[in-house]
Amino acid sequence: MLVLNRLGFAYPSAPDQLFCFDLAVGRGQTIIIEGRSGIGKSTLLNLIAGFLTPTGGTMTWHGNDLITMPPASRPLSMIFQENNLFNHLDCARNIALGLRPSLTLSDTEWQAIDEVMDELSILSLASRKPEQISGGQQQRVALARALIRAKWQERHLLLFDEPFSALDPETRLETIEVVKQLISRHAMAAVMVSHNPEDAELLDAEVMQL
Repeated sequence: MLVLNRLGFAYPSAPDQLFCFDLAVGRGQTIIIEGRSGIGKSTLLNLIAGFLTPTGGTMTWHGNDLITMPPASRPLSMIFQENNLFNHLDCARNIALGLRPSLTLSDTEWQAIDEVMDELSILSLASRKPEQISGGQQQRVALARALIRAKWQERHLLLFDEPFSALDPETRLETIEVVKQLISRHAMAAVMVSHNPEDAELLDAEVMQL
């Protein structure tokens, strides 16, 4: 379980605007963060990911302190609206980056990547570049990278920053269903920023208003 207790933060440029967050999310659960622009939604994700350092409070994952843990060592994967895929690499290698940036994987690890791609119905895209596939397919590649990290590196916490807003309605619904199944099947915990009220219903998620 991820637990934030009075986790505080203030930007140096606005020291009088203090953010304070309380949050608890367990594995198999999704929390959707809603609120007006500037209220702290992305700030919350960046604090959990370790891109920002809190000024006070506590943050733990299964009882272990996260605040002192470097971002690269935290048991999480963050998925952005833009997917953060590399156009010079094919889809399989974009996913392989989740295991090892050097891309020197064993046969067993490459087989695991094939299995994850097959689970997400994108195995046929393995040799294609991101610019050659649709936005929804790119999102599934990003999800596959997060899932392979969860399976092999025990990174069972997912952070989403508006992951569906750029998708067309049909692709959005399909991708949301894939995300819902992954969170349930692999007992992952998810914290998602969204401006679409329908996302909470489709994901069976709790809503946290900031």
